[in-house]
Amino acid sequence: MSKEERHKFLDAIRPQATRMAGQPVRFKVDRLNYVSGWAVLVGGLMAGEGKVMDWSKAGDCDPTLDKMLWVVAKKEPSGWRVKEMYICASEPPYWNLEPNEAFSRPCGLYAELPISGDETAEHQCRAYLAKKRRAKP
Repeated sequence: MSKEERHKFLDAIRPQATRMAGQPVRFKVDRLNYVSGWAVLVGGLMAGEGKVMDWSKAGDCDPTLDKMLWVVAKKEPSGWRVKEMYICASEPPYWNLEPNEAFSRPCGLYAELPISGDETAEHQCRAYLAKKRRAKP
């Protein structure tokens, strides 16, 4: 993803993240995968410059737990559309992906998202699709 496209992507997801957090936000990007018009962002939210996040403003966040940001978005002709967003996941959402939905997306989208040991969410996706192909008559 080019720097310009990354900027467009972050600007497109910011309004929903701001609404969910109940305050203006910036992004800490730990991982941003882009494959065939799909993007996955793993990271966190930060308050505006010089401010501290007030997690009590975010309806479903427990202030005592970890807060991972997880975003899945699809690039459409009109721009980026958020398909999934969690702003305060206490554990990585990619640990428990729903195969029928998540693995209908390109498996490379889940590259380098660790599950356990050397296994990644991308490996799980590819194994699921291979098993599904073998099961077809």
